Amino acid sequence: MELSKNLQSLGQNKHKKVILLVFGTRPEIIKLFILYRILKNSEEFFPVLVNTCQQKISGDVLEHIGIEDDITIEQIPNRSTDLNQLNAHLMNKLTEKFNSPAAIISKKDIAGIIVQGDTASAYSGAIWGFLNEIPVIHVEAGLRTFDHQNPFPEEFFRESIGRASSLNFCPTHISYDNLVREGISPKKNYIVGNTINDAIIYLIKENKIKEPKYDNYLLSTLHRRENWDNVSKYATILNNVITDGLVDEDILHIIHPNPLVKDRFNSVFGGKYPEKLKIKEPVHDYFEMLGLVRNSEIILTDSGGLQEESLFFNIPCGVMRKVTERPEVLDKNAKLLTFDINNVNDFLKHAEEYKSKNTSEFDYTYGDGTTSEQIYEVLKTFYKL
Repeated sequence: MELSKNLQSLGQNKHKKVILLVFGTRPEIIKLFILYRILKNSEEFFPVLVNTCQQKISGDVLEHIGIEDDITIEQIPNRSTDLNQLNAHLMNKLTEKFNSPAAIISKKDIAGIIVQGDTASAYSGAIWGFLNEIPVIHVEAGLRTFDHQNPFPEEFFRESIGRASSLNFCPTHISYDNLVREGISPKKNYIVGNTINDAIIYLIKENKIKEPKYDNYLLSTLHRRENWDNVSKYATILNNVITDGLVDEDILHIIHPNPLVKDRFNSVFGGKYPEKLKIKEPVHDYFEMLGLVRNSEIILTDSGGLQEESLFFNIPCGVMRKVTERPEVLDKNAKLLTFDINNVNDFLKHAEEYKSKNTSEFDYTYGDGTTSEQIYEVLKTFYKL
């Protein structure tokens, strides 16, 4: 097996602390790549990227941000979405990669494991690290809805990761306070902002965000597992919005790739979409997706990432969920709508009111782009470097 360029230099960096960054989805690597770069350029740490392949990540994303996987875990057979199979697979593969005599990096040489958010990859990486007595470092810690079914299973995952972690890096005082209330020592928790702002600010400066081929549109997405039973209801809401002329904009809906979800959405329209409803296949290119967010007039979504990005770009956002783990957005640009047509109608009629009252082009509630630097400084203190 050919080693990555990074791992080829491991021998010359034996004096550095080896830190694994475990990820398996696009949002995770987008939120970690600035931190990875800082660690890689440091004198103290040797970061190793472990891609669990939980989801397919476009090679363009990794190429455009200038990184490559160091260690890749084989995809679960048949791309199973069964959570028991997925987590068992990831835990077993982590053990194989780092516990075997042929391991490139031995378990005993790992100084820490960084995980981001609340995915199966983050959960498996954190629990594996905890059980092997390796310090776990949780980026984007303390987000809570206080409802294990919304979102499922992410709420349980992030609770568990927070308890397993030696360091918790929280976006705001709200997430920090959540951890303290759960009995997690304040000494483990730090308010640093959200690394998504680091990424967005970098991509703006580097002019990497792609301009969309659309204009004057409402951006629509619906993908969360707990909302799959609401897909038909959501499609009906979009149809009513168009029929009743509630928005001047076209609706650009990014369709979910799951065949069941697609069928439920399409069944509402009988095979023929209204002229003002534009359907787009899933967007795997993050730079294209961020361009769609930045240039939209309004957003309807159940996505956590889009809530953060819409806040940064100051775009009214209707959240199609019962509750959000990002309450900061509700004080700024967003409103919880569930799947009540009256709530949606009211939000759309008054969308301009949900724009931030500040005069800045961007909103820095989640940080000014220095979150990763702050994490790096805490890590140096934690490891007494």
